[in-house]
Order: sequence, then C-alpha cells, then structure tokens
Amino acid sequence: MVMAAAPSQAATVSFYLNESNRLPDNINYLSVSLTENLTGGVDVLARTLDPLSNLSAKCYGIQKFSFSFNDGTTGDITGLPDGWKVKSRRHVGFGKFDTSISGKEGARTDILSFTINGVGIDDFEPFFAAKVAGLDNKSGHSSAFFSGSLENGITSVAVPASVLLLSSGLMGLVG
Repeated sequence: MVMAAAPSQAATVSFYLNESNRLPDNINYLSVSLTENLTGGVDVLARTLDPLSNLSAKCYGIQKFSFSFNDGTTGDITGLPDGWKVKSRRHVGFGKFDTSISGKEGARTDILSFTINGVGIDDFEPFFAAKVAGLDNKSGHSSAFFSGSLENGITSVAVPASVLLLSSGLMGLVG
C-alpha cells in the first residue's frame, strides 16, 4: 500500500496561447501544460487546437516554441522530436526569449512534447510564444505567431502521499 501512495506529479499548470499577430485575438489557438516531474524537471506539452487545425495545409504544425526563465535560471532540454534544436536569445514574433526550440519544415508537429531538467514551474517567466507554419494560404497567411501567459492558467497539485496513505489505513480499519 505504501507504494500505491506515491504521487505521480507535484504540480501542473495549463494555459492557452490565445493572442496572435495575424489572426483574431482571444481565441485559444494552442494549449500548453507544464508538469513538474519526479526527477526534478518540468515536462512541457504544447498542442494546436481546432481553430488552427481547421486552417492546416501542407507541412502544418508548431515550428518554434519560446520561453524564458527567471533570474538567469537554465535547464537541460531533453526529449525533443527529431529535427528540433535549442537556440538561445531568439526573437519570436512577440519579443526576445532566453530559449527557443525550433524544427524545420519537415519536423513541424501539432503536438510538441519535451522535458526541461533541473527547473520547476516557478522558474519560468510567465510569457510564452510559438510559431505555427503551414496554414492554409486562403486565410492570407502561411504562418502566424501566438502568445499567452501561464499566469492565466489553471494549476492543479497532486494529492500528497501522506493523505493517500492515511486514507488507505482508515479504509483498512473500517474493513
């Protein structure tokens, strides 16, 4: 029972990139989730949502994803898709970011997942940006930049192991 009481994650923050340089604002274009993992890092998951998927054309997907850390914090990025690279101090549509990851045309993806080791959610500055390319040219644009803030996100925290252990003990007593 003690093994079953271990939490699977410390915390998760989910938010949307809903501002655009080319498309109408206040529409949820991409979702982003930051999840603290048990190995001392943050798992990042970004995915395009229907308002963009409906505009998809050839080689559609996220091409760049950018963020910065507080006070010069750095982390080791692992688990990037094939063809993706980490670049420092890049301008991505809405400003300059400490860290930008990008993939070439053939490496674009509608779901981007990777891990940043050695950081926690509190180490991130709130502003994030992404570039999505391969949009239908009928919309007038083949790519667009999107931004959003984790301050507008929803936070969830896993139930501590002690609560689960206490609950299983109480159920044992009742039984």
